[in-house]
Amino acid sequence: MSEEEEIDGLAAEYVLGSLDPAERSRVDDRRKRDGSLAFAIEAWERRLGPLIDRVPGVVPPAHLLDAIVARISGQAAPSKRSAAAIPSPVKTGRRWGLAVGAGALAACLVLAVAWFFYVQSDTPTAHVAGMDCSRLYKDFWGNLDRGKYARLSPEQLAGLSRMALRAYDACQAGDEVHAKSLFLRLGGTN
Repeated sequence: MSEEEEIDGLAAEYVLGSLDPAERSRVDDRRKRDGSLAFAIEAWERRLGPLIDRVPGVVPPAHLLDAIVARISGQAAPSKRSAAAIPSPVKTGRRWGLAVGAGALAACLVLAVAWFFYVQSDTPTAHVAGMDCSRLYKDFWGNLDRGKYARLSPEQLAGLSRMALRAYDACQAGDEVHAKSLFLRLGGTN
């Protein structure tokens, strides 16, 4: 995780109030010294600020504070239905990293599936009707006069090879006119 992502995640947790008091105090002190953290916190406050205005405040019942204090001090719990809070072994920063990692994994999976379908649709399936592209290409090289082949310069041989490949590609792409024209020109070189 890059430093920018770490700062952004820390700022988000700070603004959301998910840090414990000690972490919140450390972030508050760091915010005064680190301009990028202060900027990230302000950005999160601007993003989430309008949401606060949309939701009306909720006032907890008066007996709730007494029940919390009683549970913390070790006195009997007011109700048997309420379960004791179990501290999470996973730190909040690690949870943020796991969430980012899971999101990245999901995005990679989507890209892999999309790439697979793109490659499948991109494979040449349209052949020129009545033309066997592979046979024409192999026949050209098989019927090439060996004596004439030996007299060709390397540049001429490379040009001939490129033309044969262009003819084969045109045939595979379904460009009948271009494929026939190139194969006819190649036939004259034998």
